[in-house]
Amino acid sequence: MNDYFHLELDAYKNEVNWYGRFSLALLKNSLMAFESTDLMIAADIIRQKEYVNNQYEILNERGILLIALNQPMAKDLRLISSCMDIVTSSERIGRYAKDITELVVASRPADIPPALHREGEAAVSILNTVYTAFESGDVSLLHGCVKIEEEIDTLYASLYKELVAAMESGRMTIPFGSACHMVNRYLERCGDHACRMAEKVYYLQTGKRVPLEEISEL
Repeated sequence: MNDYFHLELDAYKNEVNWYGRFSLALLKNSLMAFESTDLMIAADIIRQKEYVNNQYEILNERGILLIALNQPMAKDLRLISSCMDIVTSSERIGRYAKDITELVVASRPADIPPALHREGEAAVSILNTVYTAFESGDVSLLHGCVKIEEEIDTLYASLYKELVAAMESGRMTIPFGSACHMVNRYLERCGDHACRMAEKVYYLQTGKRVPLEEISEL
């Protein structure tokens, strides 16, 4: 492969990483808007979702063209395919951010459950770790991801029961409890996408397809 092609690859990887970071920022801001009932932040995130959609199409098309026009060798093909998978997961994260902001209301009838706040922190943490590993190529950063994912799953399950009990007892209104449950679900899905991306980052650097649980033990 010529030098120009590899410059294109480097630029593509940088754009994919920036796209992921942008989606992560939307997620962080959507959680801030939900907790603070800030309708201005919510409206701004909903507006930016169109940009997330457009970039998703552009980056996917660019990946396909890099393959079709250059016939890359195995390592370069691994980079392109991994980048395209990361673009797909990043688009989903941006979509969840928009969905969370659509649940923001001007007034909140009850406090946000502490477990939901913690789940949001964990989701942001694991995503930040994965994007950092993707950018730097340091797969050792992924070793702690499985513990964060387990925490997210535990919080999701316990929060589901907590929300149902609160709505049944009347301590929480059904609309607000349902909104919290939706955010709970979106964060759990963000954790799943982080795991998929972590496995892709490991595959990119090593050429080995290894489940996240095994990556943490290597």
